[in-house]
Amino acid sequence: MAGQEGPGQGGAWEDFDPVWSPDGRRLLFVRGRVVEGALQARTIMSVPADGRGPVRAEHTETTAAQVMTPAVSPGGRLAYLRVTAAPAASCTLVVDGAAVPVEGDVAPVPPRWVSHDELLLTVSGQFRVVRPGVGEGAQAGPRTPADSLPHPSAAPAPTPPAVTIPFTAKLPVDRPRYDVKRFDFGGEGVRPVRALHLPALSPDARRVAFAALDALWIADVAGGRAPRRVVRSAPGRYVLAPSWSPDGRALVYADDRDGLLAVRRHDLASGEEEVLADGGRVFPVLSPDGGRLACLDLSGNLVVRDLAAGTDKVLAAPLGAGGLPGRPSWSPDGRFLALCDRNRLNQRFREGYNLIRVVEAATGAARLHAIAPHASVSDRYDSGPVWSPDGRSMAVISESALWLLPVRADGTPDGEPRRLTDEAADHPSWSADGRRILYLSAGRLRLLETAGGSARTVPVALDYRRPTPADTVVHAGRLWDGTGTTVREDVDLVVRGGRIAAVEPHRARRAAKNTVDASRRTVIPGLWDAHTHPWLSTYGGRQPASFLAYGITTTVSLGGFAYEQARLREAVNAGAMAGPRLLTSGELLDGGRVAYSMGRAHRTREGLRRSLTRAAALDWDFVKTYVRAPGWVMEEAARFAHERLGVRAGSHLCSPGVQLGQDLTTHLQATQRLEFGHATTATGRAYQDLAEIYTATDFRLVATLFTSTPLLGADPALAKDPRVTELMPPWDVAVVQQTAAKAPTEEQLATLRREVDVSRRVLSGGGLVALGTDAPLVPVGLSLHMGLRALHRYGGLSPAQALSTATVLAARAYGAERDLGTLEAGKLADATVIDGDPFSDFDSLVRTTSVLRGGVAYEQRELVGAYERAGGAAPRVGGRPGDWLEVGRQLRRDSCCDMEHLLDQLGH
Repeated sequence: MAGQEGPGQGGAWEDFDPVWSPDGRRLLFVRGRVVEGALQARTIMSVPADGRGPVRAEHTETTAAQVMTPAVSPGGRLAYLRVTAAPAASCTLVVDGAAVPVEGDVAPVPPRWVSHDELLLTVSGQFRVVRPGVGEGAQAGPRTPADSLPHPSAAPAPTPPAVTIPFTAKLPVDRPRYDVKRFDFGGEGVRPVRALHLPALSPDARRVAFAALDALWIADVAGGRAPRRVVRSAPGRYVLAPSWSPDGRALVYADDRDGLLAVRRHDLASGEEEVLADGGRVFPVLSPDGGRLACLDLSGNLVVRDLAAGTDKVLAAPLGAGGLPGRPSWSPDGRFLALCDRNRLNQRFREGYNLIRVVEAATGAARLHAIAPHASVSDRYDSGPVWSPDGRSMAVISESALWLLPVRADGTPDGEPRRLTDEAADHPSWSADGRRILYLSAGRLRLLETAGGSARTVPVALDYRRPTPADTVVHAGRLWDGTGTTVREDVDLVVRGGRIAAVEPHRARRAAKNTVDASRRTVIPGLWDAHTHPWLSTYGGRQPASFLAYGITTTVSLGGFAYEQARLREAVNAGAMAGPRLLTSGELLDGGRVAYSMGRAHRTREGLRRSLTRAAALDWDFVKTYVRAPGWVMEEAARFAHERLGVRAGSHLCSPGVQLGQDLTTHLQATQRLEFGHATTATGRAYQDLAEIYTATDFRLVATLFTSTPLLGADPALAKDPRVTELMPPWDVAVVQQTAAKAPTEEQLATLRREVDVSRRVLSGGGLVALGTDAPLVPVGLSLHMGLRALHRYGGLSPAQALSTATVLAARAYGAERDLGTLEAGKLADATVIDGDPFSDFDSLVRTTSVLRGGVAYEQRELVGAYERAGGAAPRVGGRPGDWLEVGRQLRRDSCCDMEHLLDQLGH
C-alpha cells in the first residue's frame, strides 16, 4: 500500500497466498519480485492486519526455487511448499526454514496445521498427517514466525512420522447423451461458401473485397452479379487481409507466394501488382494520403513504411505474447494509429484485457484505453478499433456485438460506447463518408446505416464443388488397417470416388486411372493431429502443407479465428489449398480476461450466445472453453455443442469439465486457474482419482506430449530433413536445429516417462487417448512423430497401440469414426505411405513419402519443392539477419509449451 515501509517495497513485485497469523494480528503472504520479466517468489512477508504499519520479511528461501502456500501453526511455526520446474520438478515441504523429508510425491496443495505440531498434506494421491520435528536452534512452544528460525543450511530433520487418512468418495457425474453430427467430409454437389474472410467495404460503399477459397474477390454491394476473382493463390500459398487504397482503385493485401507473407498492391483496372513490403508483413493499411503503409511484422511489431523513401520505422512492440496484436487503423488526419493489444495484469497469470492502443505515428508514443471498465475487445484479430472517417468515433466488437466508441481527435474515449447491433458481429469496416459500416454476422455480410441503425444483408453468390478424385489403387507391401494389430502383406487398397471400395490381396493390372506403387513401403490410415491451431496469418500456406508432408491427413483445430478456420476448411475441400482435412472450432471461449489473440472475451450470457450463433452458421466441429471461462460458460457452451451442433466440447479442465457436460480435456495438464482442477502434481504424476475419470466414464483425453520435444536431440538428423530446412518457416528451422543439437538429459527423459505413463494407464484401463501436439506452439508435423515415439519407446506401447492414438482413437474422440480412422471398405480413403516398416523399426514412421486425403494424392517431394529456395531468410525489420526466433517467441512465450524455456533447459 502507498506509504508503507519495509523491505521489498521498491521495484516491481506481486503478493499472493495470504494467511492469518495465529493471533489474527498479522497477515503473512508470499512476495514475488519481477526479475527480467519473470516472477521470482522466494520471500514470505507479513503486514499488520489493519494495513497500518511496515511490511516485514519473515523468511527468505535461499535455494533457486519458488515459494508458495505459507501456513502458520497455533504455536507460530512457519511451513510452506518449495517448488521447482521441469525437468528437475520437485515439491518440498519446508518447516522452520528446513526441508522436511516426506516419503512420496508431495502435491502443491496448501499444507494445513491441524494441531500445534501436525500438518495435513496431500502426498502420492492421499491425505497424510505428518509431525515435523523442531529444527536445530528452534525453540518449542509458541513464538512469532520471525523468531528463531533455523538457518537454511541446517541439516534436514529425519523423516517425520506420518499417518495416512483413509478417504473414499463418489463423484456424481451426469454424462450427456446426444446425436453426433454427420460430418460433411465427402460427396459431390455444389456448396455455398460460408466463410467470407476479412471483408472490406470500398470507400464509395458500392463494393466489398474479401478472401475465400484461397483467392481475393470483389462483390457488388447491390448484388445481382457473381463476385469477381481478382487474385488467385497457388494451392500451397495463402492470401489474406484485403484493404482498399484511399481512392478505391487498388487493393492492398498480403500473400506468401515468395515464401513469407509480403504486402502487395493490386491495381484493379490493369491487374498490375507491386510489392510494398516483404520479409513477413500482415494486415496492411494505407494512410489516408496513400503515402505510408502500416502493417504488422510477424513478431507483432507495428511497422510504418514511407513508400516514397522506402524506409521502415518500428513504431511499437506488442505488449504481450500469444499471437499478434489486431489489425491497425489510421486516424483520418494520419497522425495516429489504433490497434487492439493486451495489457497483461501481472506475472503470475498471463491474462489481461484486450484494449485500444493508440500510437502516435511520428514518435511512437502510445496510450491504452478500455472501451469500458473491465471490458475487452472481443479478440485481437479484426475486432477493431476502426477509426471513423470523421475521427469522432471508433467501431469495435465487444461481447460479439458492434459498438461505436466516441473519441477525441487523439483517440481518447469521449463518452460511453453505444451498441449498434444485438446480433453477432465481426470484422467491421467503414465507407468513406462514414454513413455505413460493413460487418459479418453469423456468416452473412451486413451493411448498417450508422444514422438510423438499420442493417441489411449483402447477397454474395459464391459456391464451390469438391473435386472428384480419380479411381486409384494403392499397392501396399505392408498394410495396417487400424482395426487391430495385424499387418498384412502385398495387398491392394482400392479407392473409388474418394472412398475405400476394397482392401484385397494384390492383383496385377487392376483397373484404375491412378496407381500408387507402395510395394516396398508400409501403408497405414492417415495420421491425425488431434490438437492444433490454424495460424496462417503468421505461417501462411506452410502450416497446412507441413502437416501433409509429415503424413497427417486430418487436423483438429482447438482454437483459432472462426472465419479463418471456416475459410481454410472450404479451401481444402474445394482443392484450392494443399492441406489436411480440418475439423474446426471457433475462438477460445473465455471470460473477461484473455491471453491468446484468438481468445474470445465474454462477461455476459448475451455475449456468449452471440458468439455461439456464429458456431451454428459456420458449422463448427468442436467447441472449446478456456481457462478464465466460469462454470456457466463451460456448461452453456457444452450444451450448445451437443444440442445444436452434435459435436464434442472440451477445455483444459478435467474437473469441473466432466461435471459440466464436456466431453474431453485438450491436454493432460495445462494452464488453468482452479486449485482443484490440476490433473498432475508438480512432478507430473497423476493418481487414481484422475485416471478413473478417463476410464470409468466416456470422458476422453487428448494428450499433448510437450515433454517429448527433447527427443529431437536423440535423432539430430531430423533437423536436416528438407521438411525442416525448406518447408518450415525460418523461426521453426532455428528452434528445431537448436533443440536437435543436444541430446536429452536423464531428467528430461524421466519427466517424459512420467507423462506417457499416465496415457498408458488410461489406455490399459479402457479409456480413450488421442494424440495431439498444440502446433504451431511446437513445430508443425514433426512434433506428432516425437509424441508417437515417446508413447512407443518410453510408454511401452506397441507400434499398433501407439499408432491408434493418432488414427482410430483420434477419430472416435471427435465422433468421426464412421468415415475416418481405419482403412476399411466404405470409409474415406485417407492413407499415409511410409518408406520403412514402423512395426519393426518404429522410428521409420517419420519417413512419410505421400498421403491420400479422400483419395487425392499429395507427394512429399512436391510439397517441399514448392518452398525450395523461397527466400525466407530475409532479416526482420529492426532485428539481426537470421534472428527469426523472435517470431516463435511472440507466439509461444507464456504458453504451456514455451520452446524458449526448453532451449534454456538444454543449455542454449
